[in-house]
This record gives sequence, C-alpha cells and structure tokens, in this order.
Amino acid sequence: MIYMASKTKHAHLWRALRNNGLPIISTWIDEANPGETADFSCLWTRCIAESSRADVTIVYAEPGEILKGAFVEVGCALASGKRVLAVGLPQGLSVLAHPRVELWDSLNNAIGRARQLSAIANAELN
Repeated sequence: MIYMASKTKHAHLWRALRNNGLPIISTWIDEANPGETADFSCLWTRCIAESSRADVTIVYAEPGEILKGAFVEVGCALASGKRVLAVGLPQGLSVLAHPRVELWDSLNNAIGRARQLSAIANAELN
C-alpha cells in the first residue's frame, strides 16, 4: 500500500496511477477539488490513519510548490516506522536527513522503489 502526499492539484495524477493498478490508499485524492470535502475533521483523521498504515509514503512537489499538510502525513509515516520517498523537495529541508527518508530524482523511480517496498511488506505478512 502506497500513500501519496502532495498538493491537491496533483490528485488527478494519483487517481490515474491508482486506476492503472498502483496500490494507492490515499482517499483524499477523491475529494481534492474545491468544495468536495464535506468534513475536514474526517479528512484529516483518514489522512493520518492512511499515511500511518501505508507500507511507504511518496511525498511529491514540483518546483516552487510549498507543501503544508503533506508534512503532517510524512511525520505520521515516519512515526509509524515507515519509509518516505521524497521527490522534488528543496535541498536543505532537515527532514531529508531522517534515516527512513529517501530522496529520489524522479517520480517514476520513486514509484518503482515504492512497489518494491510494498511487495516486501506484503511478503512479510504472509
């Protein structure tokens, strides 16, 4: 299971990847447009639970983007002992020094690593 943390404007990318078989469990992507979230308390409860139980979290940013809520989700993943794959984060962020944070040069490469980590986690359950 993979959790995606990013700006809401990228939700369409995550939905397309999920529709193509990537095991993305982020439910926020289904209510990312303005006015689609009926209950922000419920949304944040889900985001915290999902990022905590995912096998791996991918945090994604494009140049010039300032992440906010995504760092809450990153913190939940790290607090739960999970790996975080960072794509596009600016150099110098102290969270990049965490031993379970991996910096990736492309989204495709991070997705490949996420598939690998998710498969390992699933094999350990069986």
